[in-house]
Amino acid sequence: MREFVRRLTEGARWGTVVVSPSSGGGLYRRVRLTVYPPGTTQSERRAMHFAHTWPIAGAITAVTVLAVLSTGLPPAVGLIAALLVYAAGFWVGARLTRRVKSRVRIVTVASVHSFDEPQEFGDRRLLHAVTMRLDDLESRRRSGDVTEVQYEAEWWNIYEMIPGSTADLIRGR
Repeated sequence: MREFVRRLTEGARWGTVVVSPSSGGGLYRRVRLTVYPPGTTQSERRAMHFAHTWPIAGAITAVTVLAVLSTGLPPAVGLIAALLVYAAGFWVGARLTRRVKSRVRIVTVASVHSFDEPQEFGDRRLLHAVTMRLDDLESRRRSGDVTEVQYEAEWWNIYEMIPGSTADLIRGR
């Protein structure tokens, strides 16, 4: 139960994987793997998870605010309050995650299926290698086969497999 609550509030310890739904009958698909820097704290993971889930959770919250306030107040007041709550969530998410976001490593692979043949953009091999290693590491952590120190060390090795941002490459990091 503890692991379930932690995953619900923080997501994975090492980051996120987002698979965009195929659109137009499977013509386009994008997979985005975000790996947090090793040593990311629980509060930083929660902040990143909040910022990641806010677009949907914030929309639900804004609609709820709109529904509650519109019953006793003019609709414009409810609408303004809902928009303010929604915008405030993005601002809070950006403020809480600014330090971690600047150090995350991202691998994105997109597939576009046209009439000719599928085209891929991004490094699919890197995405696969990193994803497999993270899945294995997480599985071994859950089964107790790695200590916290070993987990952090392996997480660091996986994180280093992913090139940093272009700005980092220019600065020589």
